[in-house]
Amino acid sequence: MQLSEVQVMASVHAPESRANVASFLETQRRARPASVAVIEQGSGRSITFGELGQRIENIACGLGELGITRGTRTILAVKPGIEFVALVFALFRVGAVPVVVDPGMGKANLLKCIAEAQAGALVGIPLAHALSLRYRGAFRTVKHRVTVGRRWLWGGTTYRELAAREVSGSSPAITHWHDTAAILFTSGATGLPKGVVYHHGILVAQTEMIRDAYGIKPGEVDVACFALFALFSVAMGVTVVLPDMDFSRPGRADPAKIVAAIRDHNATMSFASPAVWRNVGPYLLDHDLRLPTLKRVLIAGAAVPYQTLAQLKERIAQDGDVHTPYGATESLPLSTISASEVLAETRYDTQAGKGVCVGKPVAGVNAKVVRITEGPIASIEDAVELPVGEVGEIIVSSAPTTREYFNRPEATKLAKIRSAGFQTASDARLRSATAVDKMSTADAGGTPALPAISQLWHRMGDTGFLDAQGRLWYCGRVGHTVWTEQGPLFPEQLEGVFNNHNAVTRSALVGVGPPGAQQPVIVVECHYGYVPDKELQVRIEAELLAMAAEHALTRQVKRVLFHGPFPVDVRHNAKIDRQALARWAKERA
Repeated sequence: MQLSEVQVMASVHAPESRANVASFLETQRRARPASVAVIEQGSGRSITFGELGQRIENIACGLGELGITRGTRTILAVKPGIEFVALVFALFRVGAVPVVVDPGMGKANLLKCIAEAQAGALVGIPLAHALSLRYRGAFRTVKHRVTVGRRWLWGGTTYRELAAREVSGSSPAITHWHDTAAILFTSGATGLPKGVVYHHGILVAQTEMIRDAYGIKPGEVDVACFALFALFSVAMGVTVVLPDMDFSRPGRADPAKIVAAIRDHNATMSFASPAVWRNVGPYLLDHDLRLPTLKRVLIAGAAVPYQTLAQLKERIAQDGDVHTPYGATESLPLSTISASEVLAETRYDTQAGKGVCVGKPVAGVNAKVVRITEGPIASIEDAVELPVGEVGEIIVSSAPTTREYFNRPEATKLAKIRSAGFQTASDARLRSATAVDKMSTADAGGTPALPAISQLWHRMGDTGFLDAQGRLWYCGRVGHTVWTEQGPLFPEQLEGVFNNHNAVTRSALVGVGPPGAQQPVIVVECHYGYVPDKELQVRIEAELLAMAAEHALTRQVKRVLFHGPFPVDVRHNAKIDRQALARWAKERA
């Protein structure tokens, strides 16, 4: 089903239209029942689309009988694998709401997020259930339990019991575009993690937008190193290979196992964080290996080193390319750019201090750059749009742009900008029931053939600008901007200059002192996380400061500090934890 731009926008504003993201699996089950849907590289297990569809139906029926039904928020604590995929789509099928938290966010944040979700059910491995007994306060609302593995004293039922049922002819729950489908928590890289509310319509539009942006076809093979992206691939009719790795620590993935998964299954695409590909590239070169079937590499989560892009581009299919999509949990995808464009053109502007080009917005996405504003922006009419080339705050509006945070009205108010006439899902549900009868649909899939009536914009929390070609350039997080007496300094712009030094793997600009009078400090990570001795530090610092003096953009930097391996985010093991570095630098100021 191809969505026109009008239909995409209409889907966001037509809550009465039916949509259930589990329908993607129903389609694949009918179209390719004998094709393999999921392969676990470590265990050797696999499941076809026909078997997966039947298992989802079995589990969904059992969940419904347990009382896990439409609207039931359900904590999902399951390792990536066949069970994870089946359970997610079974929860979608009954209209329940999986709540996905990242265990890497730390125990304190994890328990806060679980308590905030007020979930009625827990579906998880034995360790998750044991945790719920140890910290009963955070799990106080849980009434229903499903154990993936051996059940102990906490009761409930098991995944095996649900999957063994024999059900046929049942139908997915009737859900609509603006019904909540899932709550996905942000990684918490810039503060306490927030629960992002996904509606069924958002997930449907997101799946189709990713598919169309990269030309993904049913029957392809995806080595997915990020569990949530595996769900999109399965929904598209793509065989997903889950490599033998710890998905919570992508930076520690064995490159030999990733390469083996790609080669063994003739993968045509693969998605992973820069932390994974940073190790795969050198491995391919060291062992003189190529990946001739791999036509599409997707890398997301942080900026990708040029060396990594070049290494992969050289070793994959001749007509293949490496793509770096840009977006956020709250709005994905936003834009995308290929390694071919980066290596041939934009890298040189980055090295000159322009920032990181993240490409043109994908079809159906509207992006603007507005003046940086502290506090909420009530209406898009209140935002001051900036001209081409001027750095400001990036905002986005699209069908996959989420509408709110769960139980965080102040955070929602701060992150969202309304257009005239915009209605929230709650507002829209107050419409007369007769509105349903007046609606028409474009096809049996329930895509509404209605004009867009309003828009909502999400503030990405990022700085950047649009160039004359309509490409978006990323200059760093708004909260990481260094505000000096001479004005703002944007990290990704300055770092692009310092990263040119042959001893520097990456650098991070941080500010020491109060905003408006901050002193810019450049923190350096040398190759292999090696901290040079004092004599070498003095020489490298002098060279870096000489480089800084040659550029008006970097001239204010007078201090260089050397750090071991940078602290990074828990989800992708790639984003620099600049707040931690800023605290570290302050102690040495």
